[in-house]
Amino acid sequence: MTIMVSVNELEKIIEKIRFLENEKKKLADFLRKVPNLSWKVSKVDLGDIKIGGEDGGLTKKGGHLLDFVFLRAISVIFKYSRGKLQDVVYYPNLAPTPEITYSPESLSDTEFRIFWSLQRLKKEIKISIETISKYSPDLFLIDGSLIINPADVPKKDSSVYMDYTEVKKLLDRLYELAKKKNCMLAGVVEDSRSSTFCGSIAKNILDKVKSPKIPGLTNILNRTRDTNLLYYMLKKGEATKNIDLEGEVKCFYLRSAEFDRPIRVEFIEKEKEIAEIIYTISSQSRTYGLPNVLIEADQRAKLSENDTDYYTNLIASRLGVQNIFFLRRENRPF
Repeated sequence: MTIMVSVNELEKIIEKIRFLENEKKKLADFLRKVPNLSWKVSKVDLGDIKIGGEDGGLTKKGGHLLDFVFLRAISVIFKYSRGKLQDVVYYPNLAPTPEITYSPESLSDTEFRIFWSLQRLKKEIKISIETISKYSPDLFLIDGSLIINPADVPKKDSSVYMDYTEVKKLLDRLYELAKKKNCMLAGVVEDSRSSTFCGSIAKNILDKVKSPKIPGLTNILNRTRDTNLLYYMLKKGEATKNIDLEGEVKCFYLRSAEFDRPIRVEFIEKEKEIAEIIYTISSQSRTYGLPNVLIEADQRAKLSENDTDYYTNLIASRLGVQNIFFLRRENRPF
């Protein structure tokens, strides 16, 4: 059945969005004139360099007895010689077998979401540690953040709290190993929903400006994600100043493609070198600005729902509990 919405309602929505986007463009034009908010990133000759990238694939299946998570993580090493790609290495191999993890007890929806997110992080960080130890890349990129999302921090009395503490320890090991191996480390967030940069602008820039327009602009910033504002503010090949996140970790945003939103890059040290290499390996397409090594890792790590269904159906049939194993909505005959 088609749901009809009145033309007047649609026009109101369109006009509201158009107004807000025009205000963001004006704010972005103002911010471009503020000194030291952004800088020009140069492309570099890659020379003889090893660049690693890691990504993971995940599917999940909730049931009445147990909740399952299917994980796969893979690292890709691009080896360059005289600036040209000469060899590609996959770790642990080209197509790793998925790992099946299940919750130790029945979890609430919120805890199950935290559980599978932490399981994914554990798997991916372990693969990253093993790859850096084995191949000693000059730069290693993780698809995602270098810190734990606050939404993935469970309560201390939660049954998944131990998973959280384990992830924190693994991240510390990753940071230490990268420094020991003299490996530049960065997390690349493709679709950041953060408003860290907008919050910084509201606090450190607009608060110091005397104008009756400031309350309205601050209100817009409070409702705007970083990449939305920075799409208008940054030109291709430009990056923002870095912002402190947590502990040693900082971040900047980089506009690596002409018709794509900026990517968020998290790092610990060597900001300039990391930005230049990422820009060099991310600017081949005008519409998609992710580093090439992460694109390859993503393609190799993907898991399909068919993988999930095959294994969970096999477990259920072997146990003889097919009818009560799955959630009712997943067994509808229509």
